[in-house]
Amino acid sequence: MKRILAGAGLRAAQPRFYIFMAAFNLIAVTAIVALALWSPHPAVLVLSAVLFGFMITQNGMLGHDVAHRQVFRKGKSVSVAGWILGNVLMGNSYSWWTRKHNIHHANPNHITEDPDASYPMLAIFPEQKARRSWYVMPVIAIQAYIYPVLVMFIFITMRSASIAVLFAKDTPSRIRQALGMVLHWTLFALLLTQLGGWPEALIFLAISQLSFSLYMGSVFAPNHKGMKMMDEDEELDFIRTQVLTARNVRGNWFIDYWYGGLNYQIEHHLFPTMPRNRLGDAKPLVERFCAERGIAYHETSIGGSYKEIFQHLRRSSAGETAE
Repeated sequence: MKRILAGAGLRAAQPRFYIFMAAFNLIAVTAIVALALWSPHPAVLVLSAVLFGFMITQNGMLGHDVAHRQVFRKGKSVSVAGWILGNVLMGNSYSWWTRKHNIHHANPNHITEDPDASYPMLAIFPEQKARRSWYVMPVIAIQAYIYPVLVMFIFITMRSASIAVLFAKDTPSRIRQALGMVLHWTLFALLLTQLGGWPEALIFLAISQLSFSLYMGSVFAPNHKGMKMMDEDEELDFIRTQVLTARNVRGNWFIDYWYGGLNYQIEHHLFPTMPRNRLGDAKPLVERFCAERGIAYHETSIGGSYKEIFQHLRRSSAGETAE
């Protein structure tokens, strides 16, 4: 499969695409900041805050591609670009996120080893319910109904974890990471002081962070939630582990942009260094490869993906398996 994709040119670097994406993001953020400063009208303030949160996530998606060496192949370029996109533009620790994400890729949907499948307040899998503290049971009981609300606070988890990792001695380039995060929040605070007053500043801060969290949560949830669970008692080969635990969302140019290419989750997990704009081209080849080997390849619509997620969360809260 790797040879087939390489022969089709699908694994080659895409510098023009990523230059365009970086330029587009820069122009968009500049325009949104200008919009926020242009008018004191509450509707404009709210709109600009929502769009600002949207672009924080878009920059995060670009940082995701950088971390997977889709943009640059050499380590130094990856490190510098990751610092700019993660620490400076998002205000998060890039090394913390990269480490967590690499563990996820190695152990997708593993009940104990995937950090993206373990939340203290939720039971992503039925087996996790018994491991949760008694005081979160009321939350787990209604998790399928309040999940969109819960993901709106992802920013708290990411910010707190990013700060905590700066105090760990094994964190690489701690000073540089701290400086990047300080620069982010200094620039953000400077923007807030120009919005008219404390009410406007607090509104923009709250809405932008909630928008960022909701958008990110809505994009990442369809990737794996409700798909096959892995545990210590089951071992599969690499291909089946990556394919059976992932879900694709049918794409078009807008969905591909909205999801940052992660709607092709199966292809991304099989070939994480493949530039996002080639994942759609790889899809029919991967789908045929799986069909020839009897490997279930799951794809659905946006609405279908959320229906599956909420049904799964209801089953998990009741302690029921998909079967």
